[in-house]
Amino acid sequence: MSVEPDDEGPAPHERTMLVDVRQLRIRPERQEPPPERQAPPERPARQERQERPAKPERPWRPFTFRNLEKVSRAQGMLAQRLRWLTPADGTLDAVATRLKELFDAPVVRLSLESVQVRPMSELRRFLGDPTFLAVLAPGALQGRAVLEVELALAHAAVDLLLGGAGEMVGLRPLTDIEEGVMGYVVLEALKVLVPALQDAVPRPRLDGVARGVDEVSARLGDDGPMLAVHLHATLGQHGGMVRLVVPSAVLDAAEPGVDSAQRRERLLADMEAHSARLSTVRTWLRAEIGTAEISAQDLASLRVKDVLLVDSVSARPDRGEPGTAQLRVGLGRAGRAEAEVFIEDGRYQARITDIVLGEPGHPRSATEEDSGQEEQEDFTNPELDVPPELEGAALDDMGKDGSDLLGDVPLQIAVELARVPVTAQQVVGMRAGQVLELNRGPGEPVELSVNGKVVARGELVEIEGQLGVRIITLAG
Repeated sequence: MSVEPDDEGPAPHERTMLVDVRQLRIRPERQEPPPERQAPPERPARQERQERPAKPERPWRPFTFRNLEKVSRAQGMLAQRLRWLTPADGTLDAVATRLKELFDAPVVRLSLESVQVRPMSELRRFLGDPTFLAVLAPGALQGRAVLEVELALAHAAVDLLLGGAGEMVGLRPLTDIEEGVMGYVVLEALKVLVPALQDAVPRPRLDGVARGVDEVSARLGDDGPMLAVHLHATLGQHGGMVRLVVPSAVLDAAEPGVDSAQRRERLLADMEAHSARLSTVRTWLRAEIGTAEISAQDLASLRVKDVLLVDSVSARPDRGEPGTAQLRVGLGRAGRAEAEVFIEDGRYQARITDIVLGEPGHPRSATEEDSGQEEQEDFTNPELDVPPELEGAALDDMGKDGSDLLGDVPLQIAVELARVPVTAQQVVGMRAGQVLELNRGPGEPVELSVNGKVVARGELVEIEGQLGVRIITLAG
Protein backbone atom coordinates (compact mmCIF):
# COMPACT_ATOMS: atom_id res chain seq x y z
CA MET A 1 0.00 0.00 0.00
CA SER A 2 1.31 3.44 -0.82
CA VAL A 3 0.71 6.67 1.21
CA GLU A 4 1.10 9.97 -0.68
CA PRO A 5 1.11 13.59 0.69
CA ASP A 6 -1.95 15.87 0.46
CA ASP A 7 -2.29 18.58 -2.11
CA GLU A 8 -1.48 21.25 0.48
CA GLY A 9 2.07 20.18 0.43
CA PRO A 10 4.18 17.56 1.89
CA ALA A 11 4.71 17.35 5.64
CA PRO A 12 8.20 17.93 6.90
CA HIS A 13 9.01 14.31 7.78
CA GLU A 14 6.43 12.38 5.70
CA ARG A 15 7.63 9.94 3.17
CA THR A 16 6.28 7.19 0.99
CA MET A 17 6.69 3.58 2.11
CA LEU A 18 5.62 0.16 0.82
CA VAL A 19 3.84 -2.35 3.05
CA ASP A 20 3.37 -6.00 2.19
CA VAL A 21 -0.35 -6.65 2.64
CA ARG A 22 0.25 -10.40 2.97
CA GLN A 23 2.06 -9.77 6.23
CA LEU A 24 -0.84 -7.85 7.80
CA ARG A 25 -2.93 -9.68 10.41
CA ILE A 26 -6.47 -8.47 10.97
CA ARG A 27 -7.44 -8.61 14.63
CA PRO A 28 -10.87 -10.21 15.02
CA GLU A 29 -13.59 -8.36 16.80
CA ARG A 30 -14.21 -11.27 19.17
CA GLN A 31 -11.86 -13.94 20.18
CA GLU A 32 -12.66 -17.32 18.70
CA PRO A 33 -10.89 -20.59 19.23
CA PRO A 34 -8.11 -21.03 16.77
CA PRO A 35 -8.82 -23.47 14.00
CA GLU A 36 -7.24 -26.85 14.19
CA ARG A 37 -3.98 -27.13 12.51
CA GLN A 38 -3.99 -29.15 9.39
CA ALA A 39 -1.20 -31.41 8.56
CA PRO A 40 1.02 -29.97 5.89
CA PRO A 41 0.45 -31.53 2.53
CA GLU A 42 2.76 -34.31 1.67
CA ARG A 43 5.43 -33.54 -0.72
CA PRO A 44 4.79 -35.04 -4.09
CA ALA A 45 6.88 -38.05 -4.73
CA ARG A 46 9.53 -37.85 -7.28
CA GLN A 47 8.48 -38.43 -10.79
CA GLU A 48 10.77 -41.35 -11.15
CA ARG A 49 9.19 -43.05 -8.11
CA GLN A 50 5.68 -42.61 -9.46
CA GLU A 51 6.66 -44.05 -12.78
CA ARG A 52 8.42 -47.05 -11.25
CA PRO A 53 6.92 -50.17 -12.88
CA ALA A 54 5.00 -52.51 -10.56
CA LYS A 55 6.58 -55.82 -9.69
CA PRO A 56 5.21 -58.62 -11.84
CA GLU A 57 3.07 -61.07 -9.89
CA ARG A 58 4.71 -64.40 -9.34
CA PRO A 59 2.68 -67.15 -10.96
CA TRP A 60 1.24 -69.76 -8.60
CA ARG A 61 2.30 -73.30 -9.17
CA PRO A 62 0.77 -76.36 -7.52
CA PHE A 63 2.96 -78.03 -4.93
CA THR A 64 4.18 -81.44 -5.94
CA PHE A 65 5.78 -84.06 -3.73
CA ARG A 66 9.14 -85.17 -4.96
CA ASN A 67 10.80 -88.57 -4.82
CA LEU A 68 7.51 -90.39 -4.22
CA GLU A 69 7.10 -93.91 -5.46
CA LYS A 70 4.62 -94.01 -8.34
CA VAL A 71 1.95 -96.67 -7.91
CA SER A 72 -0.69 -97.39 -10.53
CA ARG A 73 -4.32 -98.06 -9.77
CA ALA A 74 -3.87 -101.74 -10.62
CA GLN A 75 -1.02 -101.98 -8.15
CA GLY A 76 -3.11 -100.32 -5.45
CA MET A 77 -5.95 -102.79 -5.99
CA LEU A 78 -3.43 -105.62 -5.80
CA ALA A 79 -2.22 -104.43 -2.41
CA GLN A 80 -5.83 -104.19 -1.23
CA ARG A 81 -6.39 -107.85 -2.07
CA LEU A 82 -3.77 -108.75 0.49
CA ARG A 83 -6.19 -108.01 3.33
CA TRP A 84 -8.32 -110.99 2.25
CA LEU A 85 -5.31 -113.27 2.38
CA THR A 86 -3.86 -112.12 5.69
CA PRO A 87 -4.38 -114.44 8.66
CA ALA A 88 -6.28 -113.54 11.79
CA ASP A 89 -4.90 -111.10 14.34
CA GLY A 90 -2.25 -112.56 16.59
CA THR A 91 -1.03 -115.09 14.01
CA LEU A 92 2.46 -113.59 13.79
CA ASP A 93 2.72 -113.73 17.58
CA ALA A 94 1.66 -117.39 17.48
CA VAL A 95 4.32 -118.15 14.85
CA ALA A 96 6.95 -116.33 16.94
CA THR A 97 5.94 -118.37 20.01
CA ARG A 98 6.37 -121.63 18.09
CA LEU A 99 9.79 -120.53 16.78
CA LYS A 100 10.82 -119.55 20.30
CA GLU A 101 10.03 -123.07 21.47
CA LEU A 102 11.84 -124.51 18.47
CA PHE A 103 15.05 -122.53 18.90
CA ASP A 104 14.90 -122.24 22.70
CA ALA A 105 15.80 -118.58 22.20
CA PRO A 106 15.00 -115.88 24.79
CA VAL A 107 13.52 -113.45 22.24
CA VAL A 108 11.75 -114.22 18.97
CA ARG A 109 9.66 -111.54 17.27
CA LEU A 110 8.04 -111.00 13.88
CA SER A 111 6.75 -107.58 12.81
CA LEU A 112 5.36 -106.29 9.52
CA GLU A 113 7.56 -103.57 8.02
CA SER A 114 6.05 -102.68 4.64
CA VAL A 115 4.13 -103.92 1.62
CA GLN A 116 5.16 -102.95 -1.91
CA VAL A 117 3.71 -103.61 -5.35
CA ARG A 118 6.34 -103.66 -8.06
CA PRO A 119 6.87 -105.21 -11.52
CA MET A 120 8.26 -108.72 -11.65
CA SER A 121 11.25 -107.33 -13.54
CA GLU A 122 12.45 -105.79 -10.23
CA LEU A 123 12.62 -109.17 -8.48
CA ARG A 124 16.39 -108.92 -8.05
CA ARG A 125 15.91 -105.62 -6.22
CA PHE A 126 14.18 -107.40 -3.34
CA LEU A 127 15.89 -110.79 -3.22
CA GLY A 128 19.49 -111.19 -2.15
CA ASP A 129 22.10 -113.47 -3.66
CA PRO A 130 23.20 -115.63 -1.94
CA THR A 131 20.22 -116.10 0.35
CA PHE A 132 17.70 -118.73 1.44
CA LEU A 133 14.72 -119.05 -0.91
CA ALA A 134 11.78 -121.35 -0.12
CA VAL A 135 9.23 -121.89 -2.91
CA LEU A 136 5.60 -122.07 -1.72
CA ALA A 137 2.72 -123.64 -3.64
CA PRO A 138 -0.69 -122.11 -2.78
CA GLY A 139 -2.92 -125.18 -2.67
CA ALA A 140 -3.85 -126.57 -6.08
CA LEU A 141 -3.08 -123.34 -7.92
CA GLN A 142 -0.48 -123.41 -10.66
CA GLY A 143 1.30 -120.26 -9.53
CA ARG A 144 4.07 -120.12 -6.98
CA ALA A 145 5.30 -117.71 -4.31
CA VAL A 146 8.71 -117.38 -2.70
CA LEU A 147 9.76 -116.83 0.90
CA GLU A 148 13.22 -115.35 1.50
CA VAL A 149 15.21 -115.38 4.75
CA GLU A 150 18.30 -113.18 4.74
CA LEU A 151 21.49 -115.17 4.76
CA ALA A 152 22.84 -113.89 8.10
CA LEU A 153 19.54 -114.64 9.84
CA ALA A 154 19.41 -118.09 8.23
CA HIS A 155 22.93 -118.95 9.46
CA ALA A 156 22.00 -117.86 12.98
CA ALA A 157 18.81 -119.95 12.90
CA VAL A 158 20.64 -123.05 11.70
CA ASP A 159 23.37 -122.66 14.33
CA LEU A 160 20.77 -122.30 17.12
CA LEU A 161 18.78 -125.29 15.91
CA LEU A 162 21.89 -127.49 15.71
CA GLY A 163 22.79 -126.70 19.33
CA GLY A 164 25.08 -123.73 18.80
CA ALA A 165 24.93 -120.30 20.33
CA GLY A 166 23.80 -118.57 17.13
CA GLU A 167 27.26 -117.26 16.36
CA MET A 168 27.86 -115.24 13.22
CA VAL A 169 29.60 -117.04 10.39
CA GLY A 170 30.80 -115.89 7.01
CA LEU A 171 28.09 -115.04 4.53
CA ARG A 172 28.61 -118.16 2.47
CA PRO A 173 25.79 -120.02 0.69
CA LEU A 174 23.96 -122.60 2.77
CA THR A 175 24.87 -126.21 2.34
CA ASP A 176 22.31 -128.87 1.44
CA ILE A 177 22.00 -129.90 5.09
CA GLU A 178 21.57 -126.29 6.21
CA GLU A 179 18.90 -125.74 3.56
CA GLY A 180 17.11 -128.83 4.84
CA VAL A 181 17.20 -127.42 8.38
CA MET A 182 15.71 -124.11 7.16
CA GLY A 183 13.05 -126.03 5.25
CA TYR A 184 12.07 -127.70 8.53
CA VAL A 185 11.78 -124.25 10.15
CA VAL A 186 9.47 -123.09 7.33
CA LEU A 187 7.29 -126.18 7.76
CA GLU A 188 6.91 -125.53 11.49
CA ALA A 189 5.89 -121.95 10.79
CA LEU A 190 3.33 -123.08 8.20
CA LYS A 191 1.75 -125.44 10.74
CA VAL A 192 0.78 -122.42 12.81
CA LEU A 193 0.01 -120.11 9.90
CA VAL A 194 -2.29 -122.33 7.81
CA PRO A 195 -5.08 -122.86 10.41
CA ALA A 196 -5.33 -119.09 10.90
CA LEU A 197 -6.04 -118.40 7.21
CA GLN A 198 -9.54 -117.80 5.93
CA ASP A 199 -11.49 -120.76 4.61
CA ALA A 200 -11.45 -119.71 0.96
CA VAL A 201 -7.70 -118.97 0.90
CA PRO A 202 -5.58 -121.82 -0.58
CA ARG A 203 -3.32 -123.54 1.96
CA PRO A 204 0.34 -122.90 1.15
CA ARG A 205 2.79 -125.78 1.22
CA LEU A 206 6.56 -126.05 0.82
CA ASP A 207 7.45 -126.87 -2.79
CA GLY A 208 11.21 -127.00 -2.45
CA VAL A 209 14.19 -124.70 -2.10
CA ALA A 210 15.46 -122.57 -4.99
CA ARG A 211 19.14 -122.07 -5.77
CA GLY A 212 19.45 -118.42 -6.67
CA VAL A 213 17.28 -115.67 -8.06
CA ASP A 214 17.44 -116.98 -11.61
CA GLU A 215 15.66 -120.18 -10.62
CA VAL A 216 13.02 -118.21 -8.70
CA SER A 217 12.43 -115.90 -11.66
CA ALA A 218 11.97 -118.89 -13.95
CA ARG A 219 9.40 -120.47 -11.61
CA LEU A 220 7.43 -117.28 -10.89
CA GLY A 221 7.44 -115.87 -14.42
CA ASP A 222 7.79 -112.28 -15.61
CA ASP A 223 4.14 -111.38 -16.27
CA GLY A 224 2.25 -108.83 -14.20
CA PRO A 225 3.19 -107.09 -10.97
CA MET A 226 4.16 -108.77 -7.74
CA LEU A 227 3.39 -108.11 -4.10
CA ALA A 228 6.39 -107.98 -1.74
CA VAL A 229 5.67 -108.25 2.00
CA HIS A 230 8.63 -107.31 4.24
CA LEU A 231 8.83 -108.71 7.78
CA HIS A 232 11.48 -108.00 10.39
CA ALA A 233 12.49 -111.02 12.43
CA THR A 234 14.40 -111.01 15.72
CA LEU A 235 16.04 -114.25 16.77
CA GLY A 236 17.87 -113.92 20.07
CA GLN A 237 20.57 -111.31 19.51
CA HIS A 238 20.26 -111.44 15.74
CA GLY A 239 17.86 -109.66 13.42
CA GLY A 240 17.11 -109.70 9.73
CA MET A 241 14.46 -109.46 7.03
CA VAL A 242 12.00 -112.10 5.88
CA ARG A 243 10.29 -111.37 2.56
CA LEU A 244 7.29 -112.94 0.90
CA VAL A 245 6.91 -112.34 -2.85
CA VAL A 246 3.54 -113.26 -4.41
CA PRO A 247 2.75 -112.77 -8.13
CA SER A 248 -0.50 -111.03 -9.05
CA ALA A 249 -1.87 -114.15 -10.74
CA VAL A 250 -1.73 -116.03 -7.43
CA LEU A 251 -3.50 -113.19 -5.59
CA ASP A 252 -6.26 -113.00 -8.20
CA ALA A 253 -6.94 -116.74 -7.95
CA ALA A 254 -6.77 -116.81 -4.14
CA GLU A 255 -9.05 -113.83 -3.43
CA PRO A 256 -12.48 -114.84 -2.05
CA GLY A 257 -15.57 -113.89 -4.03
CA VAL A 258 -17.13 -110.50 -3.40
CA ASP A 259 -20.43 -112.06 -2.36
CA SER A 260 -18.90 -114.80 -0.22
CA ALA A 261 -20.08 -115.23 3.36
CA GLN A 262 -16.47 -115.30 4.50
CA ARG A 263 -15.79 -111.88 3.03
CA ARG A 264 -18.91 -110.43 4.66
CA GLU A 265 -17.88 -111.83 8.03
CA ARG A 266 -14.45 -110.28 7.66
CA LEU A 267 -15.94 -106.90 6.76
CA LEU A 268 -18.31 -107.09 9.71
CA ALA A 269 -15.46 -107.99 12.06
CA ASP A 270 -13.42 -105.03 10.80
CA MET A 271 -16.32 -102.64 11.25
CA GLU A 272 -17.04 -103.88 14.76
CA ALA A 273 -13.36 -103.59 15.66
CA HIS A 274 -13.34 -99.95 14.52
CA SER A 275 -16.84 -99.05 15.68
CA ALA A 276 -15.52 -95.98 17.52
CA ARG A 277 -14.72 -94.36 14.17
CA LEU A 278 -18.15 -95.17 12.80
CA SER A 279 -19.86 -93.45 15.71
CA THR A 280 -18.94 -90.05 14.27
CA VAL A 281 -20.41 -90.74 10.82
CA ARG A 282 -24.07 -89.71 10.72
CA THR A 283 -26.74 -90.20 8.09
CA TRP A 284 -30.51 -90.69 7.70
CA LEU A 285 -32.51 -93.89 7.98
CA ARG A 286 -35.53 -93.42 5.72
CA ALA A 287 -38.75 -95.45 6.17
CA GLU A 288 -40.35 -95.56 2.70
CA ILE A 289 -43.98 -96.67 2.42
CA GLY A 290 -44.66 -95.99 -1.26
CA THR A 291 -43.37 -94.79 -4.62
CA ALA A 292 -44.54 -92.60 -7.47
CA GLU A 293 -43.06 -91.96 -10.89
CA ILE A 294 -43.29 -88.58 -12.61
CA SER A 295 -41.18 -86.62 -15.05
CA ALA A 296 -38.65 -84.03 -14.07
CA GLN A 297 -40.81 -81.40 -15.77
CA ASP A 298 -43.82 -82.30 -13.61
CA LEU A 299 -41.66 -82.19 -10.50
CA ALA A 300 -40.43 -78.70 -11.41
CA SER A 301 -44.02 -77.49 -11.85
CA LEU A 302 -45.31 -78.79 -8.49
CA ARG A 303 -47.10 -76.20 -6.37
CA VAL A 304 -48.61 -76.15 -2.91
CA LYS A 305 -52.03 -77.91 -2.74
CA ASP A 306 -51.22 -79.98 -5.84
CA VAL A 307 -51.96 -83.71 -5.47
CA LEU A 308 -49.33 -86.26 -6.54
CA LEU A 309 -50.85 -89.66 -7.30
CA VAL A 310 -49.00 -92.56 -5.67
CA ASP A 311 -48.49 -95.89 -7.42
CA SER A 312 -48.59 -97.96 -4.23
CA VAL A 313 -48.60 -97.44 -0.47
CA SER A 314 -47.67 -100.18 2.01
CA ALA A 315 -48.87 -98.33 5.13
CA ARG A 316 -51.66 -95.86 5.86
CA PRO A 317 -50.51 -93.38 8.50
CA ASP A 318 -53.53 -91.20 7.68
CA ARG A 319 -55.78 -93.94 9.05
CA GLY A 320 -53.43 -94.99 11.85
CA GLU A 321 -53.10 -98.50 10.41
CA PRO A 322 -50.01 -100.75 10.56
CA GLY A 323 -48.21 -101.89 7.43
CA THR A 324 -44.75 -102.46 6.00
CA ALA A 325 -41.87 -100.18 5.06
CA GLN A 326 -38.50 -100.31 3.37
CA LEU A 327 -35.69 -98.89 5.49
CA ARG A 328 -32.95 -97.32 3.39
CA VAL A 329 -29.71 -95.75 4.58
CA GLY A 330 -28.53 -92.65 2.74
CA LEU A 331 -29.08 -93.20 -0.97
CA GLY A 332 -30.01 -96.83 -0.40
CA ARG A 333 -27.75 -98.13 -3.16
CA ALA A 334 -26.30 -101.08 -1.22
CA GLY A 335 -29.68 -102.58 -0.34
CA ARG A 336 -32.53 -102.14 2.11
CA ALA A 337 -34.12 -103.54 5.24
CA GLU A 338 -37.69 -104.84 5.22
CA ALA A 339 -39.67 -103.87 8.31
CA GLU A 340 -43.12 -104.20 9.86
CA VAL A 341 -44.61 -100.87 10.86
CA PHE A 342 -46.89 -100.78 13.91
CA ILE A 343 -48.17 -98.26 16.43
CA GLU A 344 -47.19 -98.32 20.09
CA ASP A 345 -47.93 -95.53 22.57
CA GLY A 346 -49.30 -93.42 19.74
CA ARG A 347 -46.04 -93.50 17.75
CA TYR A 348 -44.93 -95.58 14.79
CA GLN A 349 -42.23 -98.18 15.26
CA ALA A 350 -40.51 -100.48 12.76
CA ARG A 351 -39.50 -104.08 13.45
CA ILE A 352 -36.81 -105.30 11.02
CA THR A 353 -37.79 -108.60 9.36
CA ASP A 354 -35.05 -108.99 6.74
CA ILE A 355 -32.00 -107.24 5.29
CA VAL A 356 -31.76 -107.42 1.49
CA LEU A 357 -28.38 -106.63 -0.03
CA GLY A 358 -27.37 -106.00 -3.62
CA GLU A 359 -30.67 -104.46 -4.78
CA PRO A 360 -30.02 -100.73 -5.19
CA GLY A 361 -32.60 -98.13 -6.10
CA HIS A 362 -36.36 -98.57 -6.30
CA PRO A 363 -38.27 -101.26 -8.19
CA ARG A 364 -39.80 -100.33 -11.51
CA SER A 365 -43.35 -99.11 -11.47
CA ALA A 366 -46.26 -101.37 -12.42
CA THR A 367 -47.03 -99.25 -15.46
CA GLU A 368 -43.57 -99.81 -16.88
CA GLU A 369 -43.72 -103.55 -16.25
CA ASP A 370 -47.13 -103.92 -17.86
CA SER A 371 -46.15 -102.00 -20.95
CA GLY A 372 -43.04 -104.08 -21.40
CA GLN A 373 -40.91 -101.01 -21.87
CA GLU A 374 -37.26 -101.29 -20.94
CA GLU A 375 -34.62 -98.71 -20.40
CA GLN A 376 -33.02 -97.65 -23.63
CA GLU A 377 -29.26 -97.45 -23.77
CA ASP A 378 -27.55 -94.25 -24.78
CA PHE A 379 -26.30 -94.74 -28.32
CA THR A 380 -24.94 -91.21 -28.65
CA ASN A 381 -22.49 -90.95 -31.51
CA PRO A 382 -19.15 -90.23 -29.79
CA GLU A 383 -17.74 -88.53 -32.86
CA LEU A 384 -20.64 -86.10 -33.35
CA ASP A 385 -21.61 -85.94 -29.69
CA VAL A 386 -25.30 -86.05 -30.65
CA PRO A 387 -27.91 -88.84 -30.62
CA PRO A 388 -28.52 -90.65 -33.93
CA GLU A 389 -31.96 -89.06 -34.43
CA LEU A 390 -30.37 -85.61 -34.46
CA GLU A 391 -27.63 -86.48 -36.95
CA GLY A 392 -28.06 -84.47 -40.11
CA ALA A 393 -30.49 -82.01 -38.50
CA ALA A 394 -30.28 -78.33 -39.34
CA LEU A 395 -27.92 -76.21 -37.30
CA ASP A 396 -30.81 -74.01 -36.15
CA ASP A 397 -32.54 -77.04 -34.63
CA MET A 398 -29.44 -77.86 -32.60
CA GLY A 399 -29.57 -74.50 -30.87
CA LYS A 400 -33.18 -74.71 -29.64
CA ASP A 401 -34.08 -74.65 -25.97
CA GLY A 402 -34.01 -78.11 -24.38
CA SER A 403 -36.65 -77.40 -21.72
CA ASP A 404 -39.24 -79.42 -23.70
CA LEU A 405 -37.00 -82.49 -23.41
CA LEU A 406 -37.23 -82.34 -19.63
CA GLY A 407 -40.50 -84.27 -19.78
CA ASP A 408 -38.62 -87.39 -20.89
CA VAL A 409 -36.53 -87.56 -17.70
CA PRO A 410 -38.26 -90.06 -15.37
CA LEU A 411 -37.96 -89.68 -11.60
CA GLN A 412 -38.78 -92.13 -8.84
CA ILE A 413 -40.29 -90.32 -5.87
CA ALA A 414 -40.34 -92.12 -2.54
CA VAL A 415 -43.06 -91.53 0.04
CA GLU A 416 -41.35 -91.49 3.44
CA LEU A 417 -43.24 -92.17 6.63
CA ALA A 418 -40.29 -90.84 8.64
CA ARG A 419 -36.54 -90.39 8.58
CA VAL A 420 -34.45 -90.99 11.68
CA PRO A 421 -30.86 -89.77 12.24
CA VAL A 422 -28.51 -92.70 12.81
CA THR A 423 -24.78 -93.25 13.03
CA ALA A 424 -22.79 -95.69 10.94
CA GLN A 425 -22.17 -97.69 14.09
CA GLN A 426 -25.92 -98.12 14.57
CA VAL A 427 -26.31 -99.19 10.94
CA VAL A 428 -23.69 -101.92 11.43
CA GLY A 429 -25.61 -103.20 14.46
CA MET A 430 -28.94 -103.57 12.61
CA ARG A 431 -30.33 -107.09 12.89
CA ALA A 432 -33.57 -108.88 12.06
CA GLY A 433 -36.01 -108.56 14.93
CA GLN A 434 -34.68 -105.19 16.06
CA VAL A 435 -37.29 -102.49 16.77
CA LEU A 436 -36.59 -98.88 15.75
CA GLU A 437 -38.38 -95.75 16.91
CA LEU A 438 -39.62 -93.72 13.92
CA ASN A 439 -40.62 -90.63 15.94
CA ARG A 440 -43.76 -90.15 13.86
CA GLY A 441 -47.40 -90.56 14.75
CA PRO A 442 -50.57 -91.33 12.76
CA GLY A 443 -51.94 -88.48 10.71
CA GLU A 444 -48.68 -86.52 10.56
CA PRO A 445 -47.34 -85.37 7.16
CA VAL A 446 -45.09 -87.53 5.00
CA GLU A 447 -42.03 -86.50 3.00
CA LEU A 448 -41.44 -86.89 -0.73
CA SER A 449 -37.82 -87.53 -1.69
CA VAL A 450 -35.80 -88.16 -4.85
CA ASN A 451 -32.52 -90.05 -4.39
CA GLY A 452 -32.69 -89.39 -0.66
CA LYS A 453 -33.25 -85.62 -1.03
CA VAL A 454 -36.53 -84.24 0.34
CA VAL A 455 -38.36 -82.26 -2.34
CA ALA A 456 -41.74 -81.71 -0.65
CA ARG A 457 -43.94 -82.53 2.34
CA GLY A 458 -47.59 -83.46 2.15
CA GLU A 459 -50.49 -85.46 3.53
CA LEU A 460 -52.06 -88.65 2.23
CA VAL A 461 -55.44 -88.17 0.58
CA GLU A 462 -57.79 -90.37 -1.41
CA ILE A 463 -59.21 -89.18 -4.72
CA GLU A 464 -61.79 -91.42 -6.41
CA GLY A 465 -60.32 -94.49 -4.82
CA GLN A 466 -56.71 -93.65 -5.71
CA LEU A 467 -54.15 -92.56 -3.14
CA GLY A 468 -52.26 -89.34 -3.48
CA VAL A 469 -50.17 -86.83 -1.57
CA ARG A 470 -51.42 -83.24 -1.27
CA ILE A 471 -48.41 -80.91 -1.22
CA ILE A 472 -48.15 -78.81 1.95
CA THR A 473 -44.67 -77.34 1.57
CA LEU A 474 -41.97 -77.47 -1.10
CA ALA A 475 -38.25 -77.74 -0.43
CA GLY A 476 -36.35 -74.53 -1.09
